[in-house]
Amino acid sequence: METAARHAERVEPADLDSGGLSSGSHCRTNSRRGHTNPLDRSYPPVNAVCRALHVLKVVNSRSIATVNSIHGETGIPRPTIVRLLETLMHEGYVVRDNMCGGYRVTQNVADLSAGYSGISRVIEVARPLSIGLTRQIKWPIGLGMIDGDAIEILYWTGTISPVVHTNTVLGMRPDLFKSAMGRAYMAFCGDDERESRIEQMRGRLGDLFGATEEKVFRKHLERARGLGYAVRDPRTEPARMTTFGVPILEDGSIAAVMSVSFFTASVSKREVKRSILDPLMEARLNIEHALAFISRRPQFDPSTHREYAVNL
Repeated sequence: METAARHAERVEPADLDSGGLSSGSHCRTNSRRGHTNPLDRSYPPVNAVCRALHVLKVVNSRSIATVNSIHGETGIPRPTIVRLLETLMHEGYVVRDNMCGGYRVTQNVADLSAGYSGISRVIEVARPLSIGLTRQIKWPIGLGMIDGDAIEILYWTGTISPVVHTNTVLGMRPDLFKSAMGRAYMAFCGDDERESRIEQMRGRLGDLFGATEEKVFRKHLERARGLGYAVRDPRTEPARMTTFGVPILEDGSIAAVMSVSFFTASVSKREVKRSILDPLMEARLNIEHALAFISRRPQFDPSTHREYAVNL
């Protein structure tokens, strides 16, 4: 997608001299703050690491894996497989099970997922485009998903925004009544879910969500569906800011919500559409297109791996 390509900033790899990295040289990756493009690497992959991870995944997928079965699935030469298994055994991730005649993983493989917070595929796809959007419009972007009776903010680009207005909003839970994220979710979720959540809001909010408030709220949702975005209640603190929220749809259902917050006085009303809303809506469509492509792409043979000529 051309728009997505424009959003992504390319980071030039570090210069390497003809003799390789010297002990006094500064070695860095291309992980500029906020940059998460997995295809933009400073150096080619290390074949040995790629092969070791491939072998570990195969062993992890089986109760017992033999050298022949690993070779059949990966195509890696058998002597190399044996050396990789011995290395994984040394590190405590694999053991040889002589009783069953093969290799199996140990409980240590669970440690490999300890740092993963369970962020959904939707957020992972939306992250680079959210970063590109912040670099384009400067304001921080939030990504969140429904969690009970609120939206949980799972990703935020404030760390790269030159006009950030708070330390962090990660983990915050905008409500479904007054927040832009919550209103965007309520506007675009299914009819049955919307009515169920409105019924819950009546009981939870009491007098704050009476007949009049519910009628006004439903009008806000109807307007949001017509415009494609929701606006938070202007009485929400901090009052000097405005937040727009948009849905991220996948297969006709709302998968996540995205928001942008900015100081009202910093953007004139005439410029809001051009400088904030249009880029936000464009990023939303690009995310949805990316999700559609990923869900419909053909399934590739997992045993097919690209080899890189790397001399270490």
